[in-house]
Amino acid sequence: MQKQTFRTLFEQFQHPLYRYLLQMSRNKQVAEELLQETFYRAMVSLRVDDVTQAKAWLFKVARNLYIDRTRKRKSEQRMIEQIQAESLHTSGLGDPEQHIDNLSKREHIENVFSRLPERMRTILYLREVQEFSYKEVAAAMNLTEGQVKTTLHRARKKFRDYDQLLKGGRPDEGR
Repeated sequence: MQKQTFRTLFEQFQHPLYRYLLQMSRNKQVAEELLQETFYRAMVSLRVDDVTQAKAWLFKVARNLYIDRTRKRKSEQRMIEQIQAESLHTSGLGDPEQHIDNLSKREHIENVFSRLPERMRTILYLREVQEFSYKEVAAAMNLTEGQVKTTLHRARKKFRDYDQLLKGGRPDEGR
């Protein structure tokens, strides 16, 4: 890209991109880093003379950088939590009361979950545990996104109702 064109793009889009990244990340330092990386990639890769195309490209790159950073942080956080959990259970004994409580909760959830019809159970599992998007669940189940959303809503309600029932309460109690 030409030096003058890049300078013009930087002057024109620096502030809007920074505000966008700040809104997304809610962190000045992160927004500044992502802005810097966005313009670095523009210097290296952008081959567009039309400013409207450049604007869309810059915002797309900024968004993708933000998403990548967020995914990386979530992955790192899960790894840290897993390491911490493993280090807590290095001794064979641990906290027996906590262990029994965790087992009891897990058994309760599995019991509630097993009472759901298979279709609801599968959709709920794919969406909540595997974190599939609605589109991915629809493709996996050969359904429309609307059917997935409706079934998921019903599955969540049934899950709450069964949960209350097994705890000795009435469904929809306290709502």
